[in-house]
Amino acid sequence: MTPERWRQVDAILKTALACEPERRVAVIAEACGEDSALRIEVASLLAAHIDAGDDFLERPAVDALGIADAPSLADRLATALAERYTIEREIARGGMATVYLARDVRHDRRVAIKVLREEVAAAVGADRFLAEIRVTASLQHPHILPLFDSGKANGLLWYAMPFVEGETLRSRLVREGQLPIAEAVRLAREIAEALDHAHVRGIVHRDVKPENVLLRDGHALVADFGIALALEQAGGERLTRTGLTLGTPQYMAPEQAAGERALDARVDVYALGAVLHEMLAGEPPFAAPTRQAVVRRMMHETPPALTARRPDVAPFVDSAVRRALAKHPSDRFPSTAAFAASLAVPLSSPVVEPEVAAPRGRTVSARAALYAVIATLVVGLVGGLIIDRTSITGLWNSEAPAAVQSPDKLSTPGSPPLAGDVGLVVVDRAGRKLNGIPAERPWTPRFSPDGRSVAYGAFGAGRSTSDLWATDLETGATRRLTDDDADANDPQWSADGRSIAYSVRASGGKDLVLRALSGGVERVLASRDGTQFPSDWRRDGSALLFTEEAGEDKHDILVQPTDGSPARRFAATQADETAARVSPDGQWVAYTSDESGRTEVYLDSYEHPGRGRVMISQGGGVHPVWRGDGRELYYWRDGSLVAVRMAASIDGALPVSGAQVVLFSAQYEVGVNTMYDVSPDGQRFVYVRRP
Repeated sequence: MTPERWRQVDAILKTALACEPERRVAVIAEACGEDSALRIEVASLLAAHIDAGDDFLERPAVDALGIADAPSLADRLATALAERYTIEREIARGGMATVYLARDVRHDRRVAIKVLREEVAAAVGADRFLAEIRVTASLQHPHILPLFDSGKANGLLWYAMPFVEGETLRSRLVREGQLPIAEAVRLAREIAEALDHAHVRGIVHRDVKPENVLLRDGHALVADFGIALALEQAGGERLTRTGLTLGTPQYMAPEQAAGERALDARVDVYALGAVLHEMLAGEPPFAAPTRQAVVRRMMHETPPALTARRPDVAPFVDSAVRRALAKHPSDRFPSTAAFAASLAVPLSSPVVEPEVAAPRGRTVSARAALYAVIATLVVGLVGGLIIDRTSITGLWNSEAPAAVQSPDKLSTPGSPPLAGDVGLVVVDRAGRKLNGIPAERPWTPRFSPDGRSVAYGAFGAGRSTSDLWATDLETGATRRLTDDDADANDPQWSADGRSIAYSVRASGGKDLVLRALSGGVERVLASRDGTQFPSDWRRDGSALLFTEEAGEDKHDILVQPTDGSPARRFAATQADETAARVSPDGQWVAYTSDESGRTEVYLDSYEHPGRGRVMISQGGGVHPVWRGDGRELYYWRDGSLVAVRMAASIDGALPVSGAQVVLFSAQYEVGVNTMYDVSPDGQRFVYVRRP
């Protein structure tokens, strides 16, 4: 018998032995087809196995059949892929496949090549498996491990992925047991985002578990996307006969464990709920010693409360996990995006408590995330335009009464009075309401850099001018940041949340001011004739973008360096140009202009405006806002919020915009400045609701 013939016999024999004894003859007959000689060989070996005991297949082929020159799996793979990959070593082995570390010869990069076990490959069939797996190659997402390559060679089915320096979530859980709560929730939301990306493209993972989540630099990468579906679709009942079961019982939804074929995204919702439960509690929700016991518990018991195992888990997290683990799909979250949104409320959100002088004007939206310390230091050194202001009341000090409120009740004096309806609304990516913030005539809401609070301008009780406020989104507690008649508005947080820029009333209109929340006096960043208000910070704190009135119904966009040097014009044409927002990497500015005859969203270079400007919106648009990682840009079009996928910039060229998707529709109040904001992770939106 040749080595090739032995491998064919061996694969069929192992498939038959994995079945119940009464089904083995039928399995062998189907696998061998018209090859009667092959059927006789397999049947004779099956009889020998039964006579010799169950250790027959545990012995190598060289012992069983005396084939001394049978090459190893690694050698066969190396020979088959020699022109494309250099196989270095085995790095993992599981029930379905063996994984090898290799080097991509053409691209000089390290890859992981996963090779299906031969009996699995024999049951599946190469052509159909490869056709199914190619569907998943289109998935491109920062939290999805992509598929590089796949093929059939020397009787082997394989696919290649990036090699990730790090570990699996399973390895981390084995080592640590429970993860820190905030980190577990963050990882779950990253996994949810990856799953949602696939779900909207019609791909369900079906095998979400800690083994299939890689950790790179502390962030999640979901691996083997679509592999379970490819195996099921390609192998069908033949794969089941190998004795290998798709899915892991601890993470399988009841309908999946029951063998239903019409599965949808809610099986991944269930699995993610089980994974998050394990990250928090140290074990899956229905842990048991055998597969049958796990399924029995999962079918008949309610999910255990996380708070019973770990009291410091917030009730809303416990509730979200229990809903994800509901027995019936209709009782779960309809999508992983909705599950992630339910986890978006911070685990703890203490209101910042520094004793500081109160700002006197509208605040600036700080899109920056890392610049605040730099900005604070720079401001202290700047001369010229930066002038001390006096007569400032304490910010969050004892003279400014704290306004502790819930979304439907104001409990202390000094709070912005509740208008006829909630003035600010916080929603998820589907537009579902998460929070309401009562406010009288609210203006320019801005998420804090950690996503826990929202700062905004609003009129206090008995006031004819605006003050600044900040509301904690978990507790509903609201603090008054200013308490004077300077008409403070347009708040913009620094990257670390320790400073805030805003606009205040001045003799010639409005000035731009900046204050470090750790103390010190309010300082003027720019004092010019007319009205001006900030729209965004550059992340490194080197400059502030602001909008300036430039005539009736016309505005220009300027850049004010924080080193005291004169402002430069960024967009100053005959058109009305407003609402500039800087990309997180500081290279690009998105803004609104009516140059074409209607308002559209444009993207241009920060350093060299005008050299390669492109229109981002389609059919009109206003008020662009970046996600914290720069991978999405949002804008409003005809009462709907649109999300635009943004590719990374290559060689200094403008980043390429990708698919545009309408997230939800709402009664958004359009103003000169941006009247909404997005949380750093892109999962929540706060906006001024039109009366």
